[in-house]
Amino acid sequence: MPVIKHKIPTNIITGFLGVGKTTAIQQLISQKPEHETWGVLVNEFGQVGIDGALLNAFQPDNEIDKSTVVVKEVPGGCLCCVAGLAMKMGLNMLIGQAKPDRILIEPTGLGHLKQVVADLTGEYYVDVLDLQATICLVDPKHLQDNKYLQNDHFQDQVGIADILVANKTEQADSDSQSNFNQFVAQFNPAKVTSLWTSQGKLPLALLDNALNVSRKTIHLQQHLAHQHKHDHSNHGHDQLHHYAETEQTDVRFQRKHGEGQGLFTYGWQFNQGQCFDLMALASLLEPLVVERLKATLVTDQGYFVINSVDGECEFTPVKQLVDSRIEIISSTEIAWLQLEIAMCNCLIS
Repeated sequence: MPVIKHKIPTNIITGFLGVGKTTAIQQLISQKPEHETWGVLVNEFGQVGIDGALLNAFQPDNEIDKSTVVVKEVPGGCLCCVAGLAMKMGLNMLIGQAKPDRILIEPTGLGHLKQVVADLTGEYYVDVLDLQATICLVDPKHLQDNKYLQNDHFQDQVGIADILVANKTEQADSDSQSNFNQFVAQFNPAKVTSLWTSQGKLPLALLDNALNVSRKTIHLQQHLAHQHKHDHSNHGHDQLHHYAETEQTDVRFQRKHGEGQGLFTYGWQFNQGQCFDLMALASLLEPLVVERLKATLVTDQGYFVINSVDGECEFTPVKQLVDSRIEIISSTEIAWLQLEIAMCNCLIS
């Protein structure tokens, strides 16, 4: 571990799959003071590193110096697994490389947040990191859906967060905002603050809120008590496992599939120079019924990011991408080989 003269302010930006964590981090980066260097640790459930690629490609309107934002990816599972080894390795490399003035950590939407906080506040980082506010983004429409309300990961995230942010509020009505306010008000100890926003727009000052120590202590005590009863390595929350599949013979891409926590991930990273017919690929991907679909695409109509959550597929133009990557998370196995062939038929170069 590098010698640190001053503890590094560190924030966790968390939330369920597809709630807009990466967009929120992009918005925060666009407000970064010019003299500061930030480190961003990105943890994805999938294995092709789409969020990291997007953050590396991000160019805000005020054109920050990219050398002052260093992104490190930890793909293929949860930061807390394997006794926190993945997180420690990623953090140590990030600190050594960037010597950052601030660190933002984006855990996977299926991560075990209590263990991540325990690791960040434990003896290994006690003299290195100054853990400040943990910010949890929620989609207000999920607050009326028991599928989310009763999900262990969702409860973990909202319970330990210091600040709750309602994101994706573009089409939300006054009843949704009232439901969100009631949801926030139920917590004891109370949250530090809450925010109603859209498109991941967070004020930079939100990062400097101190964490709610009493809440952290309560949740971590509960977590440690739970650990005495259930070994973390054996309760179904393990690393994402790569699984055997048909031998790959197409040299235009790399295939990275896996499964874990009852979910299947299907990922493809296409070589630089490969270009898609955007309309053909869109017509193929949009109808897919899956838990989550993300893609960064080099196309005949420019560079695009695809985000699909709850059957709603968004195409967002971006300024630059190095290559194309497609990641699908599904609760059931899909006919991935047929999909792979169809995707390759959409390549025009």
